[in-house]
Amino acid sequence: MRNEDDNDGRKPYKRYKAGRARRSSVDDELAGARPPREPRPRDDGRGSSSRPVPAERSDGEYHRYGPSPAKGMKAAAGGAGTTPKRRRFRWWFVPVGLLIVLIFAGVVVTVLAWPGYQKFDRAVQKSNKRIDKKTRAELTADNGWIWRNGTTLLLFGVDSKAGEPARSDTIMLMRFNPQTHTINQLSIPRDTRVQLPNGNYDKINAAMFWGGPSMAVKAVKQFLGVDVNHVMVVDFKGFPRLVNAVGGVDLKVPKTLTTIAGANRNTVVFKEGMHHFDGKHAMLYVRIRHADDDFHRAARQQQFVQALEKKIAQPSNITKLPEIGKKFMSGVATDLTTNQIIELGYLKWRATGGKKMVMVGTPGYDGGVAYVFPPSEAEKQKLVHQFLTN
Repeated sequence: MRNEDDNDGRKPYKRYKAGRARRSSVDDELAGARPPREPRPRDDGRGSSSRPVPAERSDGEYHRYGPSPAKGMKAAAGGAGTTPKRRRFRWWFVPVGLLIVLIFAGVVVTVLAWPGYQKFDRAVQKSNKRIDKKTRAELTADNGWIWRNGTTLLLFGVDSKAGEPARSDTIMLMRFNPQTHTINQLSIPRDTRVQLPNGNYDKINAAMFWGGPSMAVKAVKQFLGVDVNHVMVVDFKGFPRLVNAVGGVDLKVPKTLTTIAGANRNTVVFKEGMHHFDGKHAMLYVRIRHADDDFHRAARQQQFVQALEKKIAQPSNITKLPEIGKKFMSGVATDLTTNQIIELGYLKWRATGGKKMVMVGTPGYDGGVAYVFPPSEAEKQKLVHQFLTN
């Protein structure tokens, strides 16, 4: 049988007369091991209770109600009638505490980091073999260490139909600036009309179709007049696996969008508001084309990539990073080594902001084909300067 203590000078936890004494939830709250909860009211015989419950919103999502952990712990520690018991400071607490921290860190590095590094490194080496010599010849070597001097990465997101070469649905330049702790992004709409390295005027995404990554890199360099240090070609088939590996991504859809998916041409609607995207629906969302234009499409892709980066960096995914990295690299071709990717991760961790830009042009037609005609040379170079400026 359980007795309840009142608050007249007694300790704020419950005692059990029978059996071995157990640590109560209030003990855990005072120790900081779990967030506090509201005291449970006595049952009035009708099954009623004033304890808050999750409230359902109109969009089907839920919020939890109750005191915040910080306020709850303060109230528990400083409640009426309770006097914290003072403990004498023991000098050996400090070295023993430091020793425990060092031992724990050593275990993490030995058990998690090194095997994880090896697993990720093997996946990276396989992705390095997918970049041919012609593509590497188009790249400019870094000026020293990436984490000190920065670098420019060209990212392609490609998709292909069975039996056909791939086209680049996503073309994005990323400039890592260690001095200012910023990462600038510049997206090029896939339908931008340019002169390809083969001399033909076509959409810039067709460079990947006609000449693979080497021609795609060269086309971007010619169009913008910038040096590219590294390239990463991401197959969209691996994109859903990455999203699922991190447990999905939460993202706010700014306006209601509709797209067609699957062989049966099913209609999929993304309503305005917060959404939890799994891999399949994330793929559909970032590839929406006919809802507006390529400029909005590029902005949506930047927004999703940013949300995905935040999800990967969450503490709950730290121990999963080797497996997440392995799944991601299975659909990637890149010249970046494992250590260089780690350097980029370090710069991303230190980054405090950056510019997110889209090479805006004018939609139009030429010969019955829809294009995005680029801005004037002066406007284009102004945008490139902003991208390269720290």
